[in-house]
Amino acid sequence: MIGELDQEDRLAYRLLGRFAEAADAVREARRKIEKTGEPSWLGTVVARVSLTMLRVRDKGFAMPDPVVSKGPNDEVGLGVLTALDALTPDERVAYVLHDMFEEPFEQVAPLIGRTPLAALQVEARARQRVASRPASDVDLDGQRDVVDAFMAGKDVLDPDVTLRSEEIWLRGSGMVAPRAAVLRATPCVEPAVVGGEAGLVSTVEGRPVALVAFTVRERKIAAIHAITDRQHVDRLFSPE
Repeated sequence: MIGELDQEDRLAYRLLGRFAEAADAVREARRKIEKTGEPSWLGTVVARVSLTMLRVRDKGFAMPDPVVSKGPNDEVGLGVLTALDALTPDERVAYVLHDMFEEPFEQVAPLIGRTPLAALQVEARARQRVASRPASDVDLDGQRDVVDAFMAGKDVLDPDVTLRSEEIWLRGSGMVAPRAAVLRATPCVEPAVVGGEAGLVSTVEGRPVALVAFTVRERKIAAIHAITDRQHVDRLFSPE
């Protein structure tokens, strides 16, 4: 399980969505500050380094790294992270800094090479795209009740439910239900909190091999995000 992140690590993580990349960004930011000897706010340098990393990143889709815990955590979920991954680098930086860390546009604008007004427009586009994703409207206990009902065989999939994993992206209960039903037959499934949402961890011989997060709206499952790549799951539970 992943422990709590400090301020700079959290900023880099939300900007990049990958634990290893976030750690690299923070280390590089510290190195730059030490090299120049000039006083700088670490978060600003972390944002600059992260923006550079986003601009050169492979554009192919890969599931982000969620924070996984046994109890409640306040990190963003896989739905948010995948939505952030769909933004342009400038949109992501503007959104994360302003909406998640409450940085004024006067501070955001120089980082993305815009005027404050233009930065506001960039952030507005990003906010609209992120807001279009399904979001849970009940607390963790309420989410868990719906997930438990699903695992018990009850029909709690929203008609427009989406399923996203490394290789598939499906919409509609007719398409999602057969895939999701596999979870009910999977042995050794344990509850978990995945990026603040109710989730499940599948294990084989005590080793995590798959991870699923559920978004619950109006007592229905509106979205399912799954990480089924064993190496990815192993990295999440065995951080360096």
